[in-house]
Amino acid sequence: FFFDRTTVVKPLPDAPTVTMATSMSCSVRVPGGSFTGVALRASKRLPLRCGRSAVVKVNAKTVDEATVLGKYPDGGPVFCVQVDCHMGTNSTGIVMREGDEGRPVVSAIRPGGTAKNKLKIGDVCLATTYTELVADPTNKTLKWGTPTVGWFDTEGEQYASSIAAMETNSATLNLIMFRPE
Repeated sequence: FFFDRTTVVKPLPDAPTVTMATSMSCSVRVPGGSFTGVALRASKRLPLRCGRSAVVKVNAKTVDEATVLGKYPDGGPVFCVQVDCHMGTNSTGIVMREGDEGRPVVSAIRPGGTAKNKLKIGDVCLATTYTELVADPTNKTLKWGTPTVGWFDTEGEQYASSIAAMETNSATLNLIMFRPE
């Protein structure tokens, strides 16, 4: 995913903190877990030796699958789509911009992306999956946590929060979309 050049990220009070280093990778600390592997794009690259970092706050509101599927039933202009992102979320070829209500809207689909023929320009993201690393004392091989997939409802959320949730997916990105007629 790529941020549209007109995107402005506004901090929210009492929200989880995203720390972005000069390498443009970041992690999000969320009460009860964390989003990891989020990649943010900046218009200006900083030299690695400068040591500057920026802090962006996002609000992570999650809901369970039954609630999301009940709120956005599949059919008509609402549809579910599963996009392969084994090679990273940038391999999907999806370019999003902030919509009128703050929800992500598809502004382009790059040729060769895994989302080709699944989404169209103008599709609005209603909900997306995210991957959270949960502490699990029985897991001896993944010391940083066990990956768990949840749903993120984009209604009333900041655009940057929705994109951050999408970026956490590492194998499959599930989206509930609305296609305006």
